[in-house]
Amino acid sequence: MLNRPQFAAAIGMSRETCLFGLVLINLLLGTACRGNNLASGLARTPELDAQGQSRCGVMKSSERPLIIEWPSSDRGALEGLVKRGAGLVAVRYSGCEMEVVRRCTVQGLYSYTAVEPKRDDQLFRSADDLYAKIPIGAAQLEAELERHGALSLAMTVVGQHHAARDRVGRAELSGDCEQATHVITMVHVGAFKLASEAGAKISAGGRLAVGPAAGVSSSAERGFERSDGDPGRCDSNAGDASPPAGCSALLRLEVEPILEPGELAARRQGRPCPRDTVLVEGGRYRPAARKGSAAVGDFCLDLHEVTVGEYADCVEEGDCSAAATTVQGDDIVDRARVAESALCNGSRRSRGKHPVNCVTWNEAEAFCRARGGRLPSEHEWEWAARGGPQERSYAWGEEEPGPRLVNACGRECARHFESQLSESWPSLFTTSDGAVGTAKVGDYPRGAGRDRVLDLAGNVWEWTASPEVTYHDEIALDARGGVGFVKGGPDTSNRVTRGGGFNSDMDEEIRVTARKLRNAKDRRADLGFRCARDP
Repeated sequence: MLNRPQFAAAIGMSRETCLFGLVLINLLLGTACRGNNLASGLARTPELDAQGQSRCGVMKSSERPLIIEWPSSDRGALEGLVKRGAGLVAVRYSGCEMEVVRRCTVQGLYSYTAVEPKRDDQLFRSADDLYAKIPIGAAQLEAELERHGALSLAMTVVGQHHAARDRVGRAELSGDCEQATHVITMVHVGAFKLASEAGAKISAGGRLAVGPAAGVSSSAERGFERSDGDPGRCDSNAGDASPPAGCSALLRLEVEPILEPGELAARRQGRPCPRDTVLVEGGRYRPAARKGSAAVGDFCLDLHEVTVGEYADCVEEGDCSAAATTVQGDDIVDRARVAESALCNGSRRSRGKHPVNCVTWNEAEAFCRARGGRLPSEHEWEWAARGGPQERSYAWGEEEPGPRLVNACGRECARHFESQLSESWPSLFTTSDGAVGTAKVGDYPRGAGRDRVLDLAGNVWEWTASPEVTYHDEIALDARGGVGFVKGGPDTSNRVTRGGGFNSDMDEEIRVTARKLRNAKDRRADLGFRCARDP
């Protein structure tokens, strides 16, 4: 039997319980009359307020934003621009907003590099995480995060489209570029899935102290998901020149601000080029192999070709693979293969000051990146060889090629190949230049280019960062026998080489306009490289 205090407490609890039950029933009935249950009402996407926009206004633009929430039409348009090879992509980027500036032209190209498929999983539990990592579209995702409590992102990365250079000055832009603030320098591709847990759930019930139980329950499953690409198809990544089919979604961008003239001047004064390189000041010129003009920014260029000794150091440090001692190329016949392989320098100490040769494009690029640089684009290479605005015909000027200016195919070279191949062999000049194959870098100082850049003609052809599609939208295949250009179509895995080599026997191969296409996997005795860097 209850005493008075206990009875009073029980009566109070019953009144409160009844009151709660009546309020809850009214709420549920009112919701049902509107054609929704309570849980679906709670799961409904909240309307956005101005908080996200104000946060975007004060945040610093990320240099590596994820773009998975960018509208599919925008991502598709960007993917087309990157693959088409029409130049680098300029954007207007501020806070949480990014827009491609379509009428702005930036000289350059993106090259694709495949990587071993890598999984990247992230969990977002706060709005701060979203705005830090997915600024573009964070305001929309914030509403989903509020609904579900957490969002999970699963990404598989298979490669990158990367620009040959990281810095672009305002003076290099052409077209309607007033709104442009950044240039996209790298695009990471693969597949992704952004999803939430199951939708909201709620149940409620009330039991009176006396009488039958009265209760209601309600639930709604409204999960959230965004995806692009099939992770299962990413495993077929085989180091090709393009991403696997079904695994080429754009995931993340890397952007660099466009440098204003004052910033460029400050960089020239405050960040000199490394030792054994020279600052090449940029400008605009008309390349011989294409219509129109090309703009080149400031860059640092190696004074000489990368040597056997320098490359061997990179191998010893574990950053480079060993230089081969045999040549490789689809057009090299067996007899020539033996003769040319004998001229590979490999890692021979006696050749330590000679240019490294018989290396592939990927090996050359890996060396440059390991040393904090990159391969020069062919526009940069030609601009340097021309002496910039001096418009030289040869790297050294206008004097006709001779054995004291360049290591090309002189009489000793012709005799060597005649004896090896048992056939006549032409020569560029009738006297000897002193080298059958490569010579030590800098052995022909009279043939140096502007700012004493050595061996821009002869010794070895030099790999550049530029793929075959550089001029694809302007010049088709030359039916008269000139070097080939692709008019449209995907990357062919061919790369542009410049400068001529020790076996060049024609004047055209020594001029600053000399240009050949080689497959990126080729290894040739007359092919080496030098590196460039951003100042």
